[in-house]
Amino acid sequence: MTENDLSDLLPGLEFFYSRFNSYFCRSEGRKSGEKYIHGLLMPIERKNVENIAEEVGVTPRKLQEFVSDSPWDDRGCINELQKIVGENFGSPNGVLVLDDTGFPKKGDVSAGVGRQYSGTLGQRGNCQIGVFLGYASPYGHTLVDCRLYIMQQWFSEEFAFRRVRAAFPAGIKFLTKLELGTEMLHESNQNGHLLYQWVTGDGAYGECHDLRRTVEAMNKWYCFEVHSDAQVWLKKPQWAVPPPRRKGRKPSRPRPTKDSPKSMSVAEAAAQLSESDWIRHRVCDGSKGPREYEFARVRVTEKRNRKPGPEGWMMVRRPVGGSIDEAKYYLSNAPTNLSLAEMAWVGCLRWTIEENFELAKGETGLDHYEVTKHRGWYHHITLSMMALTFLKTVQRELKKKKF
Repeated sequence: MTENDLSDLLPGLEFFYSRFNSYFCRSEGRKSGEKYIHGLLMPIERKNVENIAEEVGVTPRKLQEFVSDSPWDDRGCINELQKIVGENFGSPNGVLVLDDTGFPKKGDVSAGVGRQYSGTLGQRGNCQIGVFLGYASPYGHTLVDCRLYIMQQWFSEEFAFRRVRAAFPAGIKFLTKLELGTEMLHESNQNGHLLYQWVTGDGAYGECHDLRRTVEAMNKWYCFEVHSDAQVWLKKPQWAVPPPRRKGRKPSRPRPTKDSPKSMSVAEAAAQLSESDWIRHRVCDGSKGPREYEFARVRVTEKRNRKPGPEGWMMVRRPVGGSIDEAKYYLSNAPTNLSLAEMAWVGCLRWTIEENFELAKGETGLDHYEVTKHRGWYHHITLSMMALTFLKTVQRELKKKKF
């Protein structure tokens, strides 16, 4: 975004930001927040507090205090953000997307930092990890919630001083990335601002049986990517409680009968598909042209915790003309009458959150922060997501004017 672009958008930005006024405790805080978002949208190379303060004409210390220490309501801002996203992009077939991204860091003072695997780095490195919730629909997509993943070692006695230094809130406890993602799903579902029918994510989330159960309990459909060794049954398994023995305890748990088929991996199941099972679909228009893949699907019974789970779909995706070795695998609880075209569209929407990470890191300074406190991380990330959503709403309005 250029200076001229931002100048043209300032009236719209002021109106957008006014939606969040009540979540800042004082007028001074409201002004600091508006200036900070203004700075996040400016074409400066590194959007940290020092550079933003210089560009928007405030003292760095005042802006640092606003981000790191001021007790304004970032959760309230997230709630309002979801309202705005629902109003602009909401659709009955909307999709919630779970994923995480890394923030490389130096030193050991930043809240939750440590050596851990990061997809951003492609290896283990010293970084923070943020778990994010995205929203996607036929009208657009953006980021709508976030959680800072804090490694378990941070809750040990050895790290007590670091927790104090990073100003950890009272009562905070260790949660896995999957638990953080589930927490965001529950909260957005309770807020009710986002119309959606689907939840998706990569194999790190799709492999979790509990997460799939959570989506089912919400009466929603999932289309999660799973690893190639995820187990399913192509034929319905026959399980029953064995007849009582002459001696010993009476059996009470169902077990597979002699005639029950064996489970197999999704890769083994996909290998049994014929060429006629594959159908080519265009799932969206990407920056490099239309995204097209070949899809096939079959009804299966999921294997959960070594036992038969619910019946559902196994969907397989491969490049056009590609081989099964390049395939992606998905499990879904969608109804039997759902079209393959819609399921293929949903399964491929996971890329939207990756695109939003890239755009937010490039345009709204998502990873440019230099704050070290727990509150500071949430404040900066929330403001960056607000700036991103503003850009997305402007983009949607421009598209509407073209047609």
